[in-house]
Amino acid sequence: MSDSDKRRHTRYVCSIKNKFRYFVGNPDEIDISIDTPHKGKGVIRDISCSGAFITSNTRVPVGMPIILKFSFNKQKMNLQGNIVRTGLLKNNPTEIAKKFSIFSSKEDSYIAVEFNELINEFNK
Repeated sequence: MSDSDKRRHTRYVCSIKNKFRYFVGNPDEIDISIDTPHKGKGVIRDISCSGAFITSNTRVPVGMPIILKFSFNKQKMNLQGNIVRTGLLKNNPTEIAKKFSIFSSKEDSYIAVEFNELINEFNK
């Protein structure tokens, strides 16, 4: 079974520049409304109604909250989620990571995000 066969929602290949805020520490003790986040930038390489795959130079911890900020179809998006996987693109065996490790000259790591809620804009 391939990676795409395991997906619950259709993913769409894209190239959307984004800024994100992420948190470090004990995920059970983080309150995103009062804790100070770290900042990062990246490019969303694929997206679905339940998550996104981002390439970036920012190193982030797994299991932590993240807030993505970007524009999609002239609409400003501010999405909350959790970091479910991260690492260096060259060490990721998935098709999408292999594809972007070859073509991406700027970003060397990836961040897989699961959104807190399903996003209707990507539910086609």
